Amino acid sequence: MAPEGIMRRWRVGGVALLALTGVLVYVFNYTTLSTWVYGSGRGWPAYAHRWADAFRDIPEPETAQARYSEVTARRFKNGEWVFGVCSDSHSSHRGGTIVVKDSTGRVRAFFGHVCGSFFLESTLRTAKSLDSFYGSEAMRNFGFREYQLP
Repeated sequence: MAPEGIMRRWRVGGVALLALTGVLVYVFNYTTLSTWVYGSGRGWPAYAHRWADAFRDIPEPETAQARYSEVTARRFKNGEWVFGVCSDSHSSHRGGTIVVKDSTGRVRAFFGHVCGSFFLESTLRTAKSLDSFYGSEAMRNFGFREYQLP
């Protein structure tokens, strides 16, 4: 076989291998199969404590977002606000954690199924107040329970 034919096979094989790798990364990280691979992401106490400690001295959402790029926040029309972070259940067996601070000054952590890295952001986007966030369908349907921080 001529060298051009061999090189063409290697290129086709390389592209196929790259595509297969991409498909496997997607399947194992962003689908329900990831729960089988990583577990259900039942919460990660060390993550909850780390972020709770970081949030305690932050007075409002804008400061939190300026300090930490991974923080998402929402100010509600009634003056209430909340900011926080989450750990995706699909990307790690340590996932399944939400840590927030709200306008009452309270820092809270929740363990449950965090369905994607934008779960907290999308849940906050649909909430109208703190009560509607904490009592949201997403928080109920994904089995969140409050983790007691010290």
